[in-house]
Amino acid sequence: MTIETPPPKGTEARRREIATAALACLMKHGHAGLTARRVAAEAGLSLGHLTYNYAGMDEVLAAAFRLGVARLQAQAEARLNLPGASHAERLEAWLRAGFTPEALEPSLLRMRIDLWAAARGNPVLAEVEAGLNAALRARTEELLSRLADPWKADRIPAVADLIMAALDGLWLDWARRGDAEAVKATIDGCVTFAKLRLG
Repeated sequence: MTIETPPPKGTEARRREIATAALACLMKHGHAGLTARRVAAEAGLSLGHLTYNYAGMDEVLAAAFRLGVARLQAQAEARLNLPGASHAERLEAWLRAGFTPEALEPSLLRMRIDLWAAARGNPVLAEVEAGLNAALRARTEELLSRLADPWKADRIPAVADLIMAALDGLWLDWARRGDAEAVKATIDGCVTFAKLRLG
């Protein structure tokens, strides 16, 4: 019988273990219900492990949000593996990836909304949210740049503005109404707009 030795304190593996537990707590209890005791219990660790590995709960929460969004982004990237697809089809696949059943699972949607709300009053989380949004925007602009005629590249930021605002609105609208037709119509509209403005 092999006995697995837990990773030593202070390692990246232990920090990830705590972040994973915090993400699980976020998905179960939401931002308002996240406590150090719950995270420690979820991870099967003492409270001392949290304070040894993170300066405070803001850092734990930031790590959990990064992990959750990274998982969503990995799912989205996997959907871009479309051999022979046009640039417009790849853009559409990227936009739709945020509205798959997995991405719209209620606890993940709540996590996204919790991050927006918490970031308004917390500089640490505001920095995390801004970084995650910047990464999403950069990927969207990169896909738009493939679609754009060279002499229309200066229009990419404005098209990205519209798309990012539409996606934010769609996530909130889905939380309120759960209307799949509204998602389809809005994404179709974003792709059509991008083709008209850039192609």
